[in-house]
Amino acid sequence: MCYITTGLFYCKIYAVIRHHAKQMNALQQSAQNEDMANAARLRKTLVATFYVYLVFLVCYLPRFCTGVARMHGETPLLSLLSEFSYTCVYLNSSLNPLIYCWKMRNIRQTVKNTLQGIFSSLITEDYVQKMASTKGLYPILVANAVINALSSPASVVLNIITIQALRKTPSMPKTLKTLLLSLTVSDLGVGLLVQPMYVARLVIEIKQHTDNIVYHGVDIALTVQANILSFASYIGIVALTVDRFLAIHLHLRYQELVTHKRVVALVSSVWVSSGVIALLGQFSSRLILSAFQGTITIICFIITGIFYCKIYAAVRHHSNQIHALQAAQNEDMVNATRVQKSALATFYVYVVFLVCYLPIGCTGIAKSIAGTTFVSHLWYFTFTLVFLNSSLNPLIYCWKMRHIRQTVMDILQNIFA
Repeated sequence: MCYITTGLFYCKIYAVIRHHAKQMNALQQSAQNEDMANAARLRKTLVATFYVYLVFLVCYLPRFCTGVARMHGETPLLSLLSEFSYTCVYLNSSLNPLIYCWKMRNIRQTVKNTLQGIFSSLITEDYVQKMASTKGLYPILVANAVINALSSPASVVLNIITIQALRKTPSMPKTLKTLLLSLTVSDLGVGLLVQPMYVARLVIEIKQHTDNIVYHGVDIALTVQANILSFASYIGIVALTVDRFLAIHLHLRYQELVTHKRVVALVSSVWVSSGVIALLGQFSSRLILSAFQGTITIICFIITGIFYCKIYAAVRHHSNQIHALQAAQNEDMVNATRVQKSALATFYVYVVFLVCYLPIGCTGIAKSIAGTTFVSHLWYFTFTLVFLNSSLNPLIYCWKMRHIRQTVMDILQNIFA
């Protein structure tokens, strides 16, 4: 009833506005008086309220439709849509202020003045002193703290769902599943431990309390945790690449040579060695640790790149075989296609890893050669980019691995149902 009544009134309002518009055009040259200005102002407010009505209609109509549909029968899909329709209704409260600012000039100007007053009060003498003492680092520290504080929960949620999906995907080989679980656990550790610790260190630097024992404790804990997880990620990426290379080249001998027990032993040794290297790094200088970490990174990138070149050549060879034997699609050909798809998925993981980790290596080298202010500022963002890699990997698994994607969809449907 409310929808129909409001719609009828807006039809009448539209007719009146058209009539007023014709009057204003006819009298535009001879009677630009106060009445005409009031009529134009009234038209603008009516247009603004019409947009409010449209957004109200879009937000509340799904709730009404799902309610009517559920009266005729309850289904899992309707229950899921009903929950989303509630969210749509609640979003209406956030959209209305934006419409007021967009379509009502007086409100928009008042909001601008209010925000200017707020920000001008925040830029106090203390803020100026901080900006001067940190040589412009203050906004960079704040930006990185905000980005990591927002991406950390997303990384935790995405990687927990991915771990659960990997555990519930029986069709995936156990060796590949173990290597992906190791990589996902390291990503979860970044979101759960490293990013909050990094935010804490940035907050301490913002407040300029870098001389107390708390800052040094946070810095040591951050360094140890980040080194353990980064070394585990480096070697995990290489192990994942080598595993897909062997799966393509060994064919039937792969299951005989690459067993689940051997992969578990390899993963365990990777984590133990990462912990030992990270702890030993605390007893050496930062320069030696950075040089060692940079060397490991370069070696991992080179080895992984070489193996992916060989994988690409093997995939091209197998593709030609598949086209030649397209009439005889037996189990071996199906398995070869499945291995190729998993190799392609791990290649995307490697590319994203390269994009996220390469900048920190380049800026580290530039910082050791010539520590300019720009390089120092860029150094903070490269850390944030490294940590964002933990949020991107689960998205790649869902995008390029059909079994994981289907399991994740089932998990999310169960959660919302």
